[in-house]
Amino acid sequence: KMWVQELQKRGIPCSDVVTLSNVLGDPVKIREWQIAGLPRDTVSTDNAIVMNQSRRWPLLIDPQGQANKWIRNMEKDSGLHVLKMTQSDFIRKLENAVQFGQPVLLENVGESLDTILEPLLTKSIYKSGGAMVVNIGDSAVEYSPDFRFYITTKLPNPHYPPEVSTKVVLINFTITLSGLEDQLLGITVERERRELEDERQKLIIQNAAFKKELKEIEDKILEMLSSASGDILEDEALIETLSSSKKTSEGIAAALEVAEATEAKINDTRAKYRPVAVRGSLLFFCISDLRNVEPMYQYSLVWFVNLFVLAIQDAEASDDIAVRVDNLIDYFTKLLYRNVCRSLFEKDKLLYSFLNTLRIQGHAGLVDPDELRLLLTGGSMLDQGGAPAKPADWVPERAWTEIINLSKLPAFSSILIEFTKNLDGWQTVYDASEPHKVPLPASLDEKYKSFSKLCIMRCLRPDCVVPAVREFIVEQMGQEFVEPPPFDLASCYADSSTTSPLIFVLSPGADPMASLLAFADTQDMSKKIKSLSLG
Repeated sequence: KMWVQELQKRGIPCSDVVTLSNVLGDPVKIREWQIAGLPRDTVSTDNAIVMNQSRRWPLLIDPQGQANKWIRNMEKDSGLHVLKMTQSDFIRKLENAVQFGQPVLLENVGESLDTILEPLLTKSIYKSGGAMVVNIGDSAVEYSPDFRFYITTKLPNPHYPPEVSTKVVLINFTITLSGLEDQLLGITVERERRELEDERQKLIIQNAAFKKELKEIEDKILEMLSSASGDILEDEALIETLSSSKKTSEGIAAALEVAEATEAKINDTRAKYRPVAVRGSLLFFCISDLRNVEPMYQYSLVWFVNLFVLAIQDAEASDDIAVRVDNLIDYFTKLLYRNVCRSLFEKDKLLYSFLNTLRIQGHAGLVDPDELRLLLTGGSMLDQGGAPAKPADWVPERAWTEIINLSKLPAFSSILIEFTKNLDGWQTVYDASEPHKVPLPASLDEKYKSFSKLCIMRCLRPDCVVPAVREFIVEQMGQEFVEPPPFDLASCYADSSTTSPLIFVLSPGADPMASLLAFADTQDMSKKIKSLSLG
């Protein structure tokens, strides 16, 4: 945007909207990629264009496995070889692929690449005996121009040294907030309004065909003009071509106008479902952050998308789009909470609810980042020499220091005066056994919103912050978000499949075997259950 504004300011002609897909992308090719499994968001499309246009082989940072899945589908008819560096026959299969022009996907690489790949990465191809060859290890292998090489890593934040990053094109396929939002929007519209998504894809293909035809007409006219001899006004073939081209181009222009109007209508309808996609992407990145709490808390994008699709199928139906969108948001938020809580330790369930609430409230602009920072860290210590003295003996020194820190935030600029004027009311709050349930003095309840009260509670009674957080979650999200569902083996079994086993993480003394056998009886499977020990 800054570039466009600067160009317009200097009077340099440019497009109002500049995107990589408009400049370098081929709509038909992009459509083929998407059919093969390329996510339908702008970031993924731009990544695919960069990969396609680059002269170097791509190294894709792909923690969610989206690029890996796309390449497997895209190249499966070309005899794709999926290799790992640890395979015993790695070199032999790589040599065969290079010689016969077959694509290779080298997956799960680390932060360094084997030196045996260097001639391939640098494309050190030379002529020997009338054929183009490349060295792989000690062998000179004939090089086919049809050979393609893809490298992927599952590391979320790898650090590649210059000797690697200068030989490949590094492409970050890690899912982004906006990218996931676009993907979830596409899934929602496809499930809710299939005809709209089908029409949109038809328009993409149709517009691409029209633009291709216009380009062919332009090229034909330029070719005829360049090869024309003598007076071009007497060249009947050229004049006839120009005349027919004009009619064709006018027809295409009219069809493009209709297509653009239809596309705008489709996009307006799609936009009504965007709140569902926004909520979904917010919640995914919320559960992604849980790995910072406990490394075991890691959730795949595939699992998340499957749960999202399940919510679309099971949420309450409505002909009113606004009501349906609200139903989808509410149902999916609760469904995800129940499923995630099943895999959390008891001590972390309230933290997860709080993170959920903060993420949703923060996106709505209801949580100030500075207030959140103060709630978590308490702010910086001040020089008490220049600070006001505490107004009463019952106010602890630490609490008064925290309140002074709080007063530095714009929303609390008058907190010191309000506190000093209403000491009795504040003392009532301070002395209460449940201070988070006591109204603030002098009608300050109306002035300070829910999250701001958490900051006040942190300053005055830090021992009651956890109950106050619980109240905050109930107020913003509902009672069920502080009451994790009890463990239910039947619902766990329903969510499993032949390829998704159930793994019980047990604390000392816990034994689910009795519950498992009882459940097997209810499913008439008691005779089929087998017990195996790894000991």
